[in-house]
Amino acid sequence: MERKRKASEIRAAKKQLRAVSTARRSVFYFMRAILTVLVIAALCIAAFLSASRVSNAYILVNEGMALRAECMLKNGDENDLLSYYTYECVQTDALQRETAAAPYAFMTVSSYEYSLSIDSMHMLPWNISTYVDVVEQIRGVKGSFSAESGASGSVPEWAPRKYRLHLGRTDGRWLIEEVELLEMNPKIDAPATPDPYMDPLPIVTPSPVPTATPLP
Repeated sequence: MERKRKASEIRAAKKQLRAVSTARRSVFYFMRAILTVLVIAALCIAAFLSASRVSNAYILVNEGMALRAECMLKNGDENDLLSYYTYECVQTDALQRETAAAPYAFMTVSSYEYSLSIDSMHMLPWNISTYVDVVEQIRGVKGSFSAESGASGSVPEWAPRKYRLHLGRTDGRWLIEEVELLEMNPKIDAPATPDPYMDPLPIVTPSPVPTATPLP
């Protein structure tokens, strides 16, 4: 009788142990599932914030630098820059803009072709401030010298420049806080498509050569 009691107690203990083991595996399964969902949600949020920051920076940099070039070459209103740059940046960048536009100081620029290529972007979601490296090119500058200057000649070419634009949040929106000149005349890779600004290659046009035709 005692032996049967011990056997039944052992079976009950084993059954209870299996139940505890099953419950433990179930808890671990749900914990892993919840952790996986949280990780996926965190990655989705990080990807969304990164994409949003990249798109905002792309628009800010392209429009801000194009407006900066217009202020330099066409004497635009510098107050318009405050939509893209901080007040401190506009003030500290004034000398750099004046130096870059010096060759065109006695000219009235009528038109130009502006292009800005982004070399690299550092836009991690957890960074408070970020920066973007860009290469600026201005080609096809057309204009005329003012009569008061007495200057004449061809329109000077714009030297390409590589900048590092430091971005930061001011009053809840992203602005350019600093325009740092990294390099003058940086190495620019050849475009994958034909460059419309390149001079055409000289081509020899064949001239017809008259030949004698015998009379019948």
